[in-house]
Amino acid sequence: MIERALDIATQDGALNTYTVRPDDGGPLPVVIMLMDAPGVREGLREICRRIAQSGYYVLLPNLYYRSTREFVCGPTRNHPDGEANLKRMFGLMETLSNAKVAADTGALLDMLPTLPDARPGKVGLVGYCMSGAFVTAAAAAHPDRIGCFASYYGTRLITDKPDSPHLMLGSITAEGYYAFAEHDTYVPQSDVAKFERLLAAAPFPSRVETEMGTHHGYAFSDRGNLHEAAREKHYERMLALFRRHLS
Repeated sequence: MIERALDIATQDGALNTYTVRPDDGGPLPVVIMLMDAPGVREGLREICRRIAQSGYYVLLPNLYYRSTREFVCGPTRNHPDGEANLKRMFGLMETLSNAKVAADTGALLDMLPTLPDARPGKVGLVGYCMSGAFVTAAAAAHPDRIGCFASYYGTRLITDKPDSPHLMLGSITAEGYYAFAEHDTYVPQSDVAKFERLLAAAPFPSRVETEMGTHHGYAFSDRGNLHEAAREKHYERMLALFRRHLS
């Protein structure tokens, strides 16, 4: 595997991005992973490598680049610094918006022709937690360049704000996949049912699944709620989506 760090110019600065791809050459279809709130860390790079092993050029940008080039949330459970760590993480989250991340995704897409091993054409998106909203917004903002997208235990998909992702569904053309945890204080099952009804009326193909017996963050090895079977299914569903639209 070839791992590399890139700085990508945006209207707000340099978007530092982790990249990984197989070492047997390209051109390779591109997948952009949008991080969850705790930041770019080894747990996310581990997922990127797994995707790349299946023949993809994977990019993982640091969405907090406007505030810091590096952030990894420290321990939050049963730790003396837990409250302070959460406070900093939520503060960084509030610096982001659907519009900002959609613009950052556009900068990544604009840069792709400069990567010799990146194949031209539509790309795939995947997001977790807060980035369930962001991949939805990015798919709506760039319908001609996004081939498919996946959201895992995505939050803030329905809000009372004018930029709520559920209001953008009519602009999406790519196939979307949404998976949720059965037990999730951030996304209760009543919200999942409401979002599923909205998706059924949207113009793009989509699928929604709830992973029974799981909690928020079930696909992560480092967040305390890992569910091995659901984690493997998350890869199966995602890679099948990418094969349909990118391969």
